[in-house]
Amino acid sequence: MKTEFRNFAHDDYQSVCQFLIKLNDESRQNINWNWARWEWMFFHPELDIESLHTIGLWFDDDEVVGLATYDHYNGEAFFATLTAYKSLGEQLLEYVIANFQDKAGLGIAVNDANEAGIALLKKYNFVIARQSEQVLACDLENADLHYDLHPDFQLHNLQPENDLYEHHEVLWEGFENDGPLPLDEKTLNVQKRMLTAPHLESSLHIVAKNEAGFAAYCGGWYDKTTDYAYIEPLCTKPAYRKLGLGKALVLETLHRCG
Repeated sequence: MKTEFRNFAHDDYQSVCQFLIKLNDESRQNINWNWARWEWMFFHPELDIESLHTIGLWFDDDEVVGLATYDHYNGEAFFATLTAYKSLGEQLLEYVIANFQDKAGLGIAVNDANEAGIALLKKYNFVIARQSEQVLACDLENADLHYDLHPDFQLHNLQPENDLYEHHEVLWEGFENDGPLPLDEKTLNVQKRMLTAPHLESSLHIVAKNEAGFAAYCGGWYDKTTDYAYIEPLCTKPAYRKLGLGKALVLETLHRCG
């Protein structure tokens, strides 16, 4: 098999989505980095847009068979190949090491179930870090998705064309950022970009709202060619916590994905 390396170009965005869908269709060893995780990163306000061209892609004909990318910004990264191209693994890892380190070093996301990936990283003197992320899974066919919504709130679909300010505000307060809500042009532009994600389906991005505005928000991502959905992000403003809003949003989003 002859492969060709190219740096990422904007036209490759959907091809990367399809690669990640196929990757996780072959094996769930990389489910922590699925197509929706890529979309969430790609349209996130903290993405280092200026470095997108450094993302590495390996093609067989016009199909992406390998990906080496930073995660939002340098210092964190992910790489993977389709099963038939696993011999490219060291080449991808060396590309990641050469291109995505920062002053603090380099962390690479790898699933605990990916034994071959862990072995390769150890071969290159990586060590398992104390930091970790839990990927929680729920079988929608057997899940109890019942919830009781607090009577002072209603659930609404996010409307990207109308909800820029309130979406920005609930994320800012919900993730407890310091200081007043920034409303400068640069900040609002990256927030607008976030709401242009091509697979952002309004009915899967749900807010809990009262007379004062958005109190909580949950985002759901689903592609009809997959058998899983992805929840990211979930947040509640501090003033409205412990009212069951987060639970209601997650369960409603999972119900709609199901």
